Amino acid sequence: MRLRLVLGVALLAVAGALVLDMSGRAPRQAGSDHISPAVFAATLPAGGLVCQPAPFLPGDAGRAQLLIGTYGRPAPALRLSFLDAAGAEVASGSLPAGASEGSIVIPFSRVRGAPEAASVCLRVGGSSKVVLGGEGGPVNPTSEVVDKTPQPGRISLIYLRHGRESWWQLLGVLSQRFGLGKASFFGDWTLAFCAVLLLCVWVGTIRLLLRELA
Repeated sequence: MRLRLVLGVALLAVAGALVLDMSGRAPRQAGSDHISPAVFAATLPAGGLVCQPAPFLPGDAGRAQLLIGTYGRPAPALRLSFLDAAGAEVASGSLPAGASEGSIVIPFSRVRGAPEAASVCLRVGGSSKVVLGGEGGPVNPTSEVVDKTPQPGRISLIYLRHGRESWWQLLGVLSQRFGLGKASFFGDWTLAFCAVLLLCVWVGTIRLLLRELA
């Protein structure tokens, strides 16, 4: 009887921890440009414009996170634009002046029916220069361009989904992504299959404990 009570309490604790963790609401990533904000890779003068190729803009993204340094001053007004191959806007958004330097988030909205983004540009206002986080590197066709001058580096963009979401709300996305990067026969069913398999292992382990320790 005592063993069953201990196992029951342990299972309730595990289930409670799982529900609590899965119910936590927070901003969730939709993807990135695969550039880490390891260093300040771009310096922009007041009113400057930095552009670079945008390899992919996730369909569920509604905000972009950047690292900005302002030398202790409030951040200037920022305008973010995603452009197609012809230079037309695919999506755009802005952040008013006054944000603190560090990680900032710029919300943006899409043009309905627009094609895929081919490049991304950030225009800064204010009256002093700013720096943007990213990675350094040689000048090449994928490098950033500051005021029409190629620079040796790329800025980092982390894409976020709208609002704050729990892991329960993202189960569909998690299932899809869990099947990626594996053999071709894996798919959206992989996460559910692994969860059922793990549950079976738990059930088998509990039955074994009850039989051996009873």
